[in-house]
Amino acid sequence: MGNQVEVRESHEQFSAAWSLYARCSDDGEIVDMNGLRVANARQPWFLMNAALLTEPVSSQANLAARAHAAIAYFRSEHRPWFLAGSQQWLGQGAPETLARLGLTKVLTVVGMVTAQLASPARPLPEAETRRIDDEQGRCALADLNAAAYDVSAEWVRGAVAGESLWQSPLYGYVAYADGHPVSTAFAVPINGVLYVGFVATALAHRRRGLAELVMRRSLEDATRATGITRTALHATSDGYPVYIRMGYKPVDEFSLYIPS
Repeated sequence: MGNQVEVRESHEQFSAAWSLYARCSDDGEIVDMNGLRVANARQPWFLMNAALLTEPVSSQANLAARAHAAIAYFRSEHRPWFLAGSQQWLGQGAPETLARLGLTKVLTVVGMVTAQLASPARPLPEAETRRIDDEQGRCALADLNAAAYDVSAEWVRGAVAGESLWQSPLYGYVAYADGHPVSTAFAVPINGVLYVGFVATALAHRRRGLAELVMRRSLEDATRATGITRTALHATSDGYPVYIRMGYKPVDEFSLYIPS
């Protein structure tokens, strides 16, 4: 896994991306606490309301104190939320510590980074791609992600399809098959790194290279506009093999915990 500099970078990318989502949500807010950032988009989908470590914990008692602060904040919100950090920053014994506070691990993602994408290991598929530059494209991105995460399309549209988020310099693409959206991704410049998010492919169209295609299109546009080649993301188990093939390397596992 990665060194401490890369682990911190992965945390900072996570925090900055979710802070962007919160800032661009109609009623979102960002609150910095001791060793913790709350990026609360005030959305019905738990994945948009985050409490994220900003420093490694000094002990499990310190982790418990930060978790207590997050629990107290969100208790008044009456919205679903998650607490996240890397294995290195959460420390040994974190699952047991958080379980005692009523928090259960719901998802593990892997922070990944590359200074430069590898050349495609195989020819990219020939598919129609369209840059996301209108409501139709934004809704396609939201709907594909809703299907991938098995949540309400209305929830995800509320989180990422609004115009305010896309006033930021986002570079996204949708791939189409027979006129229907089948794969999507976007990249956003954050602190000198291109952060890749909301990668999703329709179940019937996976393992065809479409995710790699839309990612490369998005990153090409972003690099052309910014000159940045370094790119980071947080990978689910489904996407991990694709990203390894593209030249990303793992930095650390990040665990997401939600109230039981």
